[in-house]
Amino acid sequence: MLKNSHPYFLLMSSISRVALLGLIGTIVEWYDYYLFIYAALLAFPTLFFPSKSYLISMLASVSSYAIAFFARPLGATVFGHIGDRLGRRHALSFDLVLVGIAMVSVGLMPTYATIGIIAPVAIFAFRFLQGLGVGGEWGGVATWVSEHATSKRALITSLIEIASPIGFIGAATVLLAFSKDFVTIGWRIGFLVGGSVAFLGAFLRYLATESLPFEKIKSEGKISKVPSLEVFKYAWKPIILLMLAIGGVFMAVYIPATVMPSLYLKVVGKSLGYPAYINFLGLQMPITSALIYVFAIAGLISTPIFGYLGDKLGRKASLILGDILIAAFAYPYVYGFLSGNLGLLFIMQFLIGFAAYGPYASMAAFYPESFPTKYRYSGASYGMQLAAAVEGGLMPILLVGLLGLPSQYLANSWIVTTFLALWGIISALATLGLKETKGTQLVEEKATITR
Repeated sequence: MLKNSHPYFLLMSSISRVALLGLIGTIVEWYDYYLFIYAALLAFPTLFFPSKSYLISMLASVSSYAIAFFARPLGATVFGHIGDRLGRRHALSFDLVLVGIAMVSVGLMPTYATIGIIAPVAIFAFRFLQGLGVGGEWGGVATWVSEHATSKRALITSLIEIASPIGFIGAATVLLAFSKDFVTIGWRIGFLVGGSVAFLGAFLRYLATESLPFEKIKSEGKISKVPSLEVFKYAWKPIILLMLAIGGVFMAVYIPATVMPSLYLKVVGKSLGYPAYINFLGLQMPITSALIYVFAIAGLISTPIFGYLGDKLGRKASLILGDILIAAFAYPYVYGFLSGNLGLLFIMQFLIGFAAYGPYASMAAFYPESFPTKYRYSGASYGMQLAAAVEGGLMPILLVGLLGLPSQYLANSWIVTTFLALWGIISALATLGLKETKGTQLVEEKATITR
């Protein structure tokens, strides 16, 4: 129970408090994720990675974004160990401290023109630190909240997943608020605000309650000595399948919500006849921000729906249905983007956003349910963060490289379609290889996902 906190917060049920604290930290994670990729696409190539070659500057900048993903498996190891040995709330407090330090440091970093090569090196270093922290975030929050939820677990944990569209809205709002100054000062303010929220979230989590399943195995002396190794010894196959199962989500979020509106549209939008600003919800705003808002709104609608389906039909059915929608919408989405029809563009942006969050909704229940309590935090973290390294870090670099120079973007549009459709299919097939976990009682130590 929280001490010395606001009385309204204390009146909330245990699961409500834990879900809220999990949501706050995960919002910061996603907000940072999206804000950084916008900065990496729009500001950092000239500020931190100046070069005579556009493509080299862009690839270097995107790589600084990707390095955090490559650090995430290490973060899953470190914080998974802490979470399975000392407790969920301890790990979830410490990981947010690292995220906060990294965000504030990036926000204050002098540019290449000021301190030379130290600037890009430091950006890489702080992003690596951020990746370490985030590596223990999602799996830990999913585990912590799942272990507090005794019924409707997919629906309850899906409310954590709305952190992603909320993070988008936050990052898009920074873009909108500083539409003319984002590349100079806007991104800095965004990181400083996010870092401050991370520190507050870490403090509140530290004062929160531990989960009953963890307390149970602790009292029984069943704590694993080296959970990060034990989970690979007994559950390497499910970890790999879970890693592949989330690939469609990474592609369906990264491409429509970052690459297409903030990079692709910037290059080809004018030739396709799209205006730079539109009237959206009564406000005059950049078309890029409007597209991101539409994507996020679709996710806010989709997530609880698919979380509900995860409880009614099963976790696998919810994931596979979402992956099928991603694959099915891949070609129509890119066609809508290239049509030059503003209405069609926004319809397809909404539909791909709805599809993208379909499989993501039930994952916060599915992943923790797939492992026993003694290495649940580690297993859920590895399933997500190994995917983050390959599908969230490596794939964006590969995509930008394959798209080539701006003059080649239109001709290479099929590459975007292929990425979306292929990963939707791969993720659906990987999910088929997993065992359904609906109805799993986490305290009873019956979780397993190998066939």
